[in-house]
Amino acid sequence: MKKIFLLFSLLILFSCKSQKRNMIIPTIDNKFEKFDIDKFSKSTKKETDVVREFLPNGNYIEMSMANSGKYYTESYKDSYFMISKSYYTSGNIKYKGIMFNVPWGAPFQKGIWYGFDENGKLIKEVDYDKPYKYTFEDILKFCEKEVIPVTKGPVLQSTGFHTIISRRIENEKPIWEIEWLKKSNRVENIILDGISGKVISRRESEFINN
Repeated sequence: MKKIFLLFSLLILFSCKSQKRNMIIPTIDNKFEKFDIDKFSKSTKKETDVVREFLPNGNYIEMSMANSGKYYTESYKDSYFMISKSYYTSGNIKYKGIMFNVPWGAPFQKGIWYGFDENGKLIKEVDYDKPYKYTFEDILKFCEKEVIPVTKGPVLQSTGFHTIISRRIENEKPIWEIEWLKKSNRVENIILDGISGKVISRRESEFINN
């Protein structure tokens, strides 16, 4: 009996560790960097002022140049997150951090984001996880219980409806918001308390596929 209990405990422990290993979170640092203009210029996937391409490791990147600055995103294969970077017109880094991998709607920023002045000096660090006691891992468990699909990346435009997870401070309280395709023509919007995880509201609306 003791052996069976020990084996069962080991299986639970292994399962928990496996789940943690499967939670791929990109790493980001607070170091100065510049927009990789050589990589942008030499890319064979360049379309005018935008580069879109898959890397050999399965990650997907987008690089762009505009009058407002330069931009870089990298969606990680089999991850719920992507790296986002913005640069001044000079090419010096402006801010960088990690965000949810569905790049439309209002994807939430995760962990610490770093901001720099035009000379490359680190001037800001914001921990976007700090207000939330109910974590993204808790949100995933909630979605699993509710049978709400959450897509791992890369997630590209024109690939159908993907569940959008966002969060914000509303009336000085942190909240989570989940928007998912409940039926082929119905979208459900769920608001949860960012501290307790309590469901605050549920609302369905018609989905029109354009």
